[in-house]
Amino acid sequence: MAEIAIRAAGVDDLEPTYEVVEACNRALYGEPELTLEHLRSSWDFWTGFTAWEGKRVVGTSAVRGDDVVVFVHPDARRRGIGTQLLRAAEGAATLDVLQADAVTLEPAAAPFLRANGYEKVWEIWLMGVELASVPAEEPRWPDGIEVRTVRTEDAAAVKTLLDEAYAAEPEHRPVPFDQWRQVMLGDPSFDPDVWFLAESGGELAAAALNWKEGYVKDLVVHPAWRRRGLGEALLRRTFATFRERGVSRVGLKVLSNNPTRAWRLYERLGMRRERTYEVFQRRLRPAR
Repeated sequence: MAEIAIRAAGVDDLEPTYEVVEACNRALYGEPELTLEHLRSSWDFWTGFTAWEGKRVVGTSAVRGDDVVVFVHPDARRRGIGTQLLRAAEGAATLDVLQADAVTLEPAAAPFLRANGYEKVWEIWLMGVELASVPAEEPRWPDGIEVRTVRTEDAAAVKTLLDEAYAAEPEHRPVPFDQWRQVMLGDPSFDPDVWFLAESGGELAAAALNWKEGYVKDLVVHPAWRRRGLGEALLRRTFATFRERGVSRVGLKVLSNNPTRAWRLYERLGMRRERTYEVFQRRLRPAR
């Protein structure tokens, strides 16, 4: 058995890295969670590492901000490769606290993180609905609200709205605008015709930023506009648009400790929990 060499990931490692991620996804879900182009669009913002066995990549890890990810090819596990990759990513971290997700479909994921000093803090729920099961209903917009699709010049205002809407969420750390713009507007799933902005007097009140395949990436309402039905109206607009496009299913993710308890709205509109990701954290350095 060849020795494992951990190396910093470079541009040439993108495709072999994706092969490992894809193999892990297929083993769990039967299909990949992201495409090669999705990985390519955010590659520059992660500090990554690869585990080489001879001329083959058998694992990968990466860190960005407080997020760390580790993937080991299904046929190369139980050899300590994941721990080596995790340590490499932790060594490159710039923040004192890191977090990692462990999907409950993978029984070894949570024990792996606990064995490496991580503790569970909350969950992320993937929710979804078959649109055929949702009765068509026109959105009801609050007085003074106008709705339109996004324009390129809206990017800064949209980013500001996201940061204000997410400010109360635990551990929310805004990313730099240029990074957010490249990741979001440069994503292969970006389509401005399914990004819906609700505004009043020229100011953004809420937004539904959807990926074209039928995924709600962000659904946010400014704190000053909450409890007026804007979130429901935007979600119904999203459902109607994807139904017209022939998309059969809509999904999204929500935090279990979301301060607005947004999952109650999603459940009321027919969405159900389909997958659970346990979120773990580890403090790398003492609090200052």
